[in-house]
Formats: sequence, C-alpha cells, structure tokens
Amino acid sequence: PATQMTLNTFHYAGVSAKNVTLGVPRLKEIINVSKNPKTPSLTVFLKGVAAKDAEKAKDVLCRLEHCTLRKVTANTAIYYDPDPRSTCIEEDKEWVNIFYEIDDSDLFNASPWLLRLELDHKRMTDKKLTMEAIAEKINHNFKDDLKVIYTDDNADRLVFHLRLSNTASDKDAGGEELLDKMEDDQLLRALEQNMLSELTLQGI
Repeated sequence: PATQMTLNTFHYAGVSAKNVTLGVPRLKEIINVSKNPKTPSLTVFLKGVAAKDAEKAKDVLCRLEHCTLRKVTANTAIYYDPDPRSTCIEEDKEWVNIFYEIDDSDLFNASPWLLRLELDHKRMTDKKLTMEAIAEKINHNFKDDLKVIYTDDNADRLVFHLRLSNTASDKDAGGEELLDKMEDDQLLRALEQNMLSELTLQGI
C-alpha cells in the first residue's frame, strides 16, 4: 500500500483536483493517528435524484462544504462616512439612495465609520448564496449591534455597508465597557477580521 501511495503521489503531481496528501506524508499521518491531517477530505456517495443530476449534486455540495464570509469576499474597506443616507462613496450613491427610499431605518445611533464589503459575483454564484441570506446571517450573529444595508443580487457590484450602533461601540460581546482607547474605526477593523474568518455562511 505504501508503494502504491507513493506512485500515486507522482501520478497526481500538478493535478489540483487531487489536492490530497499521499505517499510517505500520508503514511505518517495514518501511523501517528494524526488529529489534524494536512488535506482533510470526504467522499460522499449520493442517493436519489442527486446521484444522477449534476445540479442537484452541486446543491448538496454547497450545503455540506464549509464556507466563511472570507471565501466570497473580493475586497473590504473602512470609510469615515458620517451621513449614511448620502454616502461619500461615489460608486455606491445610487443604490444607497434607492435603499433608503424603500427602507426608512432609524439611523440615530449609527456610527460615522463604515465597513464596506464587496463580494465576488462568481464565488457567490458557485456557492449558491444570496445577499439576503448573508445579511440574515450577519443580523443573526450581531443582532442590533450592526446596521446592515446591501445591494440587490443583480447589481453590477455586490456590496454591503455595515455600521456599528453606538451601543455596540461602547460595549464588547460580554457587555463590559471597552477601553476608551478603542475608537470606532479600530473596533470596526477588529470586527472585520472576526467576521471574515469566523462567520459561517453555510456548510459544516
């Protein structure tokens, strides 16, 4: 078996689809009963309609494969944008105006600092995710601590605007007062890193 695994290592060299650990490294993992394999993988045999329909099979894959916000995010930026209804970001002005014509949210407690997330169209389509589904995940995790607005799924750019509420900027997740040195923009930067790596959108 070890010889075959080593042969497979050379056979699959340069094939991205076979991104698995083979040969001697894999043998060491098996012998040492490694709890953290370098390239964990799972082979799933589908039943019913999904076994014969590629699109249905992809649906199952999307529901199983762990996906964080980072995996569908193209770029992020933090702006000082004191008037939420009249954003200083030129490329976002049109959709922001339209959003607030429909949704007359209370922005009294909104921070002047804005976290802008732009998502990748192709990755969103591949993962079968919608802007509304992601907004629901954010709202579920952060409750009233964040004010969230976003573009339509058919927009040229898929963009989220996230603002801390003043109550969130005064307290941390445990309800304790933050150090006075922690400004809104710093808190937003820390929140950005946490969301990108820890916010699970789907999968297990």
